[in-house]
Amino acid sequence: MTSLVGVAALLIAVACNATSTSTTSGGKPLIAEPTTGVTFSEDFNPYDGNSVTSSMGTQSIVNEPLIEFDQLDATAAGTHPWLALSYAFQNSGKDLQVTLRQGVKFSDGSAFGPADVAATFKMLENPKANTRGVPTQASDPTVSGNNVTLHFGSAQYTGLFNILSNTFMMKASVANQIAQDPTVVIKVPLGTGPFMLSSYSSSLIKWKPNPNYWGGTPPESEIDTPSIATNAAASDALVSGQLDWAGNDIPNVYANYVNLNPLTNHAWFAAGSTVTLWFNLNPGNGGATGINDTAVRKAVSYGVDRNALALLGESGYENPATSSSGLILPNQSAFLPADGSMKNDLAIGGSVPDAATAKANNLPAGMDVYDILKSGGWTPPATSSYDSGKGVFKSGGNCDGTNSANCWTKGGTIIKFSVYDPVPFSDYWENAALMSQELQPLGMDVTTKPAQGYSDWNTNITSQPSQWQTAIHWGNGGSIPYIQYQNWFDSKDANSVAHYQGWSNADADAALRQYESTDPSDTASLYPIVQKLEKIMSTEVPDAPLLYGADWNVFSSAKYTGWPNQSHPYMNPSPSGPQMPYILMQLKPVS
Repeated sequence: MTSLVGVAALLIAVACNATSTSTTSGGKPLIAEPTTGVTFSEDFNPYDGNSVTSSMGTQSIVNEPLIEFDQLDATAAGTHPWLALSYAFQNSGKDLQVTLRQGVKFSDGSAFGPADVAATFKMLENPKANTRGVPTQASDPTVSGNNVTLHFGSAQYTGLFNILSNTFMMKASVANQIAQDPTVVIKVPLGTGPFMLSSYSSSLIKWKPNPNYWGGTPPESEIDTPSIATNAAASDALVSGQLDWAGNDIPNVYANYVNLNPLTNHAWFAAGSTVTLWFNLNPGNGGATGINDTAVRKAVSYGVDRNALALLGESGYENPATSSSGLILPNQSAFLPADGSMKNDLAIGGSVPDAATAKANNLPAGMDVYDILKSGGWTPPATSSYDSGKGVFKSGGNCDGTNSANCWTKGGTIIKFSVYDPVPFSDYWENAALMSQELQPLGMDVTTKPAQGYSDWNTNITSQPSQWQTAIHWGNGGSIPYIQYQNWFDSKDANSVAHYQGWSNADADAALRQYESTDPSDTASLYPIVQKLEKIMSTEVPDAPLLYGADWNVFSSAKYTGWPNQSHPYMNPSPSGPQMPYILMQLKPVS
């Protein structure tokens, strides 16, 4: 298996023709909606997770990355020079030298150069500004001519995506402001990207071409980012021609959109992450009981009917997770243990299995939900019946908190928690309800808690532990397992899931550090390290894998052609993240 970092360990100097050669903005305005349910605010700070540009994922059309990496392609073909022409590791992977493209200007006409790159990375030495997951730097960046060298305390073969692609370049003066106050409000964004702010309102943001763009004039005359409340509203907007590109789950997308006009209406949902159930293990976790117990988290994971989540909640657009490792399968199957122990250990037989059975194909030592909880010291519901020969467990009644006789108990408490997700995320909200329906008959009092939109939900799960108990959340994706594991496990990272959840594991932190310093071409050393992380995910279950998350991508070719699709999968296709300018510069206006 060729990995992104295996290629990147060497100097990569690539041709500079990745962008469009368009010289006029002849196309019509393109209406793009990366996500729904975001409350707009006039703030374009790309390093404040609650700003409108971060919430909508539009940072990169103004503040570009150094390198564009296709997260679905770990080979050299998925690496594209952008503001940087090449990069090379030095000092056994601890130093990373970046050679910049010359002649680049900001949208105000001022020159972009090494000082801006150095200031951007120096800014990230403030942990509150480092929302992009850049590894801790050992010292300030150094500049020599057109090169900037980043210095890390350990080898960073695994950190390239966050360092070079997921970090958005700022003008030095603005980076210095963010370094002092990471939540500083930026009303007029300044960057090198193909677009600049044209106008803002609480319902619509308009972007106009940057006249100083180094890649030539963008094909689109304008990009419009509307505020859309729900997935259903996005579906209506697509059908009525008021939306060209959507990055969310469109209900019944083929019947409701694609099949209405297959010549222009399209959808491609590439599997790009692992969706998991986050467990809030902080002391002030809103009154949840039981989830701090590993046995309970494991039982929840094995009790969920993932086929139902995939078919009913996700309309079949996302596949059920089959491995407790959390790996994105089959993309990352090479990293699984050779004995097959985690290959299909979450797969439940049958197309629509009986949730009350909760019997997976390959539970540890043949265990099922009943065995897991019983061996963890929990007392089964008094009204339950259990056939050990068939592995069938039924509680005899729903555990809804009104009658503890229907619930598992331990030390006078029952298993009780809510699943907190935004109502506008119709798929996640449906899945939250399904999980409640599946787990209550298994003796767990599981309910739902609505968030009215993305903004309040994201604020609460990242900074208000008393306001949530569990949440369904997409993974960080990436072509190598490290990217998701670092986000799930790294207790040293203030912006990690582990930090939000209040979970830490010294073995996980140590394995991550080993992973970072291991040359990816040395698979004999690398695979055992990855499998340590897999085992921690499987046995400790800090997060329960649910689905293989789609890179949502619904688009119309009525105005533009050249979209990434199944036959031309040149980039992660979602209308957000670092890839957005790359895709926009590939499109061609329809005459």
